[in-house]
Amino acid sequence: MLGGAAVFERQTYWVAQELDKLQLKYLPDQPDPIEFHATDIRAGQKPPWDSLSRRDRYEILDSVYELICKSRLTLFGIAIQRDWLNSEKDEYSYAFESLTQQFDQFLRRKYSEDDDPQRGLIIIAESEYQRRIESVAQRIREEGTRWGELRNLAEIPLFTAAPNSRMLQVADFCSNAIYGRYAGGFTRQFDRIIGSFYQDNGVYYGLWHYCTDHNECSCPACLTRRLGPASPSPTPGTGGQAMA
Repeated sequence: MLGGAAVFERQTYWVAQELDKLQLKYLPDQPDPIEFHATDIRAGQKPPWDSLSRRDRYEILDSVYELICKSRLTLFGIAIQRDWLNSEKDEYSYAFESLTQQFDQFLRRKYSEDDDPQRGLIIIAESEYQRRIESVAQRIREEGTRWGELRNLAEIPLFTAAPNSRMLQVADFCSNAIYGRYAGGFTRQFDRIIGSFYQDNGVYYGLWHYCTDHNECSCPACLTRRLGPASPSPTPGTGGQAMA
């Protein structure tokens, strides 16, 4: 599972400020910024979340997802059924390539439909997957993705530590909600943010579910593709969105 949030550069300050306020409300004695990590908050087993009640922790989760809805972020997500991929393919790398393609398509449509030329940046949290992603990114820069050439991305990817980026923390919440819907057995958070995934003419183009039963799956990604119109083919644009 992989998730991301596209944000216009001027929005990042507001999102960070709202998470800072949330920290001040529940952890007023913490002087330094705390990383909001959905899994850790839900489990409540690591500092500082182990100092809070279950009720407070779930209020924090709800508040972050409410922030995602209110902030007009555009969400993207990839869910891959494990037995759908050939065993030789790397699930995380495939998801990254697919997410990159969808972000580029989103920027193309903004140019084509809204006359809004922007270039995108993709920013990823430092992790054990970094070397794999760097290898895939090098191939994408030279050859494009397996679905076509990228025309609207200024840089893919940039890496930074998640504790240093509130937007990467928001992206983690997005990924956690996708995991809950497709693998974890909990859908409440996903259902709250489904309307924020990139869509056009009722089809969730920003949410992809790679599975063996597309004709039977009733998730929003599969269902809207079966029932909705074909995807348009917009022309490329230029200019200031970033995806975390």
